[in-house]
Amino acid sequence: MSVLTHGMDTEGGLAAAQTMSDGATTITELASRLDAVLEGFDWWGSDAERVRGEWSFTQRPQLVLVAEHLSELAVRLRAEADAQSTVSGETGATGPGGVGGTGGTVPGAAEPGLLARVGAWIGDRLSAGGAALGRLLGAATDVQAKILDVVTGQRDWSVSAIAASAITTVGSAVGVGVNLWTGQDKAWFAEGPGHAGAPVAVPASDTGLVGRPALEQPRSLDTIMQGVTDAYTAASGDSTGEVRITRVDNGSGTPAYIVAVPGTETWSPAAGAWPRDLTANVQLMAGQPTAAAESVRLAMENAGIPPGAPVLMVGHSQGGMITGHLATDAAFRERFNVTNMVTYGAPVDHLRVEGVNVLQMGHTNDLVPRTDLEGWRPGGLPHLGQQVELPSPGALTDPVTNHSHEAYIRTVHDALGSDTPLGERLRAYQGDPSMAPFLVGPHGSATAVDVTISRVPRGG
Repeated sequence: MSVLTHGMDTEGGLAAAQTMSDGATTITELASRLDAVLEGFDWWGSDAERVRGEWSFTQRPQLVLVAEHLSELAVRLRAEADAQSTVSGETGATGPGGVGGTGGTVPGAAEPGLLARVGAWIGDRLSAGGAALGRLLGAATDVQAKILDVVTGQRDWSVSAIAASAITTVGSAVGVGVNLWTGQDKAWFAEGPGHAGAPVAVPASDTGLVGRPALEQPRSLDTIMQGVTDAYTAASGDSTGEVRITRVDNGSGTPAYIVAVPGTETWSPAAGAWPRDLTANVQLMAGQPTAAAESVRLAMENAGIPPGAPVLMVGHSQGGMITGHLATDAAFRERFNVTNMVTYGAPVDHLRVEGVNVLQMGHTNDLVPRTDLEGWRPGGLPHLGQQVELPSPGALTDPVTNHSHEAYIRTVHDALGSDTPLGERLRAYQGDPSMAPFLVGPHGSATAVDVTISRVPRGG
């Protein structure tokens, strides 16, 4: 028999929470089974692409969103039931050892000997140090190879790429010491594979759901940039970072897609599940594969972007670096039809993006876009003049404001409405025919999904 305590039947509440959790699992499994059904038989052509595209980009994300809501409600119900039980004195006083709370060692169990404990202590440190040493050797080999390429004329690496490889080497060396000290692999500068989750539908209007901003209809440059800010906001709770992918239908028969990629979200040298971190910054600058870039590619695949559909990549800070590296990847470009790229606050001068209409913006006092030394290479002068200079919102001594993704949106919004050469230049890019598919027209519409991305850590 259930006991009513302070307005809640706690047993009934926990049962309801379990039912909701089971329902969320059932819906997720159903979505996966339907994936297999739609992909499990031969069907080609425009009708097949349309049906599969509607399923993967509209219908499936709605199921995932329902499952997400049910999971959140289940968590809330469990928390309320636990709180009620605690207040009503229903919770038993069991300790960390389980029933009875003994928590200690099992009576009569033999304590490990001193030599065994010393051996385990040494073994832990040797194992952890060996893992870090392997990364150090790899980083040192990379910087040596870059220098050799420049000396022999095999490849004209940028100075920033060589410096980033050197930073990785130094950081990995410090990581060896950290691992030896702690006896654990702290995974300093340890890249790993990227991963992307199932797309979750973005609400068309504010639903009050915390951490899931409603879609801003892309009608101008600043509203396109808003998608990046919303992806920053969506990365809350247990999320390890988000990518927002917007589908624009203007009645032409072929939808266009906007891929919004935020920047760095953690500065820890330990490479964990968050892919957009310090490790990704230096590895991207060094021209190395990263989980950050791989996870964005996987997110685009999971969102069902069809081959040939126009794609606009837009990114702030590290997000701009990610889009730049993907846009220079021949295999990626073969799979996705990237026609446009917009970056702001991003060091991408060292990249040579060809065949893409690029708009690269930076606040005058934002130092981050200049960390690539404006593309300076040992064999030539910097690639000056690529970046569109925007008036800075703060003084040179205010780096946070000058690099803020929200400040960039305000600057671009004001410039678009101004009668200035900068306004004319931004309006010219916005009005270029290549941008037309990405801006919602009078009879057009847009929908979006958020995709959680992560790194599969190789360290501890």
